[in-house]
Amino acid sequence: MGFQSMAHRIYRCQVQSIKWVGVDPKAMTAILRFKPQVPFEFEAGQFVSLQVPDKDNPREMLWRAYSMSVPVEIAKKHGYELCIRKMNGGQAAAYLDRLKPGDWINVKASYGEFTLRTKPGRGVCFIGTGTGVAPLRSIALSREFAEMDLLFGIAILGYRTFEEVPYAGDFERVGLATTYAISDSTAKLDFPFYNGRVTDVLKRLKTDFPWRETDYYLCGNGFMIRDVIQMLKTSHGVKDEHIIAEAFAPAAKTSEAA
Repeated sequence: MGFQSMAHRIYRCQVQSIKWVGVDPKAMTAILRFKPQVPFEFEAGQFVSLQVPDKDNPREMLWRAYSMSVPVEIAKKHGYELCIRKMNGGQAAAYLDRLKPGDWINVKASYGEFTLRTKPGRGVCFIGTGTGVAPLRSIALSREFAEMDLLFGIAILGYRTFEEVPYAGDFERVGLATTYAISDSTAKLDFPFYNGRVTDVLKRLKTDFPWRETDYYLCGNGFMIRDVIQMLKTSHGVKDEHIIAEAFAPAAKTSEAA
């Protein structure tokens, strides 16, 4: 992809805001907005690496990969934005707790090939769980996506609880029929919220859904991606070239990819 081949430069960035989403203190989501001293380019769907101190050896610095949640045209105007899951005891947890507006951070950009590759006249189905919604949102809000001649567009987004949803309404505002699959809710939910997992929502799509005329963008938990790909291929005959997937995985100290 275009910016994947460029040298990965380190950018000095100033934190504009940090917003916390969720109710479980052990697994909150941070919406981190920042402004680089020198604006950088990226394609919608790509990720960057954020430099954080090693929690076991603060003098050692690590790089952790996080997806951009806005396209570049919005980032340059309103701020670059990351959606980060803060896991209790994780490498970035204590660092995120200390960050405040005005602080400076180091970001290395940009990476990834999880980008829009749908041809005109086809449908698009975004399927994401947790912070996997970030690159999907970046694509959905992009100028490139808005200008595409699509057959239709839908989004199926999965979370454990209603309180964990970071971007409610954003996909709908760009014309995507959106369902939020809430897996741990005991209360009966009304549309667009659904009790269950993203695979349960897929199973309830109408029998005349154009499975083979649709491109599927999957991002999030690796187990979810495995199950969805198996369903698409074995039950509906979807070919590999119409499934674009990026699984989130724990990063090693030297890793810059997720």
